[in-house]
Amino acid sequence: MFDRFCTRRKWFLAIVAGALGTFTAGQAAYGQGTWTTLANVSPSATEGMTVGGIGQVIVGAYGFSPSPMPGNTNQTLLYNINTNLWSTGAAAPMPVRAGAASGETTHGGFLYVIGGENSTGVLSDLQRYDPGLDAWITLTPTPTATARAGAAAAVIDDGIFVIGGRQSTGGPCSGGPYLTTVEKYDIDTNTWSTVAPLLNARSDLAAVAHGGKIFVFGGCTGTASAPSFTGEVDMYDPQTNTWTTLPFPMTTPRASLVAGHSGDKVYTIGGTNGSSPLNVNEVYDIPSGTWSTNTATMTTARQEAGVSSHGGKIYVVGGSTASFGASTVANEVFKP
Repeated sequence: MFDRFCTRRKWFLAIVAGALGTFTAGQAAYGQGTWTTLANVSPSATEGMTVGGIGQVIVGAYGFSPSPMPGNTNQTLLYNINTNLWSTGAAAPMPVRAGAASGETTHGGFLYVIGGENSTGVLSDLQRYDPGLDAWITLTPTPTATARAGAAAAVIDDGIFVIGGRQSTGGPCSGGPYLTTVEKYDIDTNTWSTVAPLLNARSDLAAVAHGGKIFVFGGCTGTASAPSFTGEVDMYDPQTNTWTTLPFPMTTPRASLVAGHSGDKVYTIGGTNGSSPLNVNEVYDIPSGTWSTNTATMTTARQEAGVSSHGGKIYVVGGSTASFGASTVANEVFKP
């Protein structure tokens, strides 16, 4: 058994070390940068996955899928950037879920899945996936993290910061309580600690770590029938344990978006404004603190997608093309 695991890990590390392959796919260009359509999410359309890149492999875990029966899942999907092919990994630990902390939850060759929601309520558990061994384990840190869905996450050094979220279970912007809670998971010690809270409670926001700081974008508050969407941009400094609201919000207020990064720029992509899914792609220049909308819009408008930044490109995986439950197989990459 151990020899088989070692062989699989050697195969995975070979993929990590491999050069990026080439393949034929459709491209569309609007303004600056280009979008390329990649192989459809397989075996089925999925939204609300936890998505993260490890080497040349993008992992998509859990999420809601309409087939073979509509509902939350514990699936593990693996996309190989080199070959433009999908495969299936070991089933993730129960219970099924969607809407776990999204953004950046990979560290040291592992993908971490934090919280989420299902028909029983919001969750606080912590799962870790090793793609080299194709193996999951359930971690038991102390104290227990806050149960929530629709949170954002970012990694600085050996800490995963989980930011905001909600304690409702009807999908994005489905009502509160909305949270200001920010917690740090220390990977080395397997412990949670509470850090300074968000200045304004919200869920279904996006986060990116850059230069030792965390930037969070957008989100929603309000009721399920009348949600309120924000373009707010905040920055967290772990050295001083303080949050600052930055002077220039996103041009398009929205939630359930993704944020990818390339160099000193953050691209806030897709999401919803409450009436429809969006294909907007706005770029935030961190050094100048300014926004530009002269950027190629995403080919498939959607919310509840996953994101992975790799090799100067931004991969946007799955999501929903209408209201919660209208999952898509879209898998597209943006090259600035």
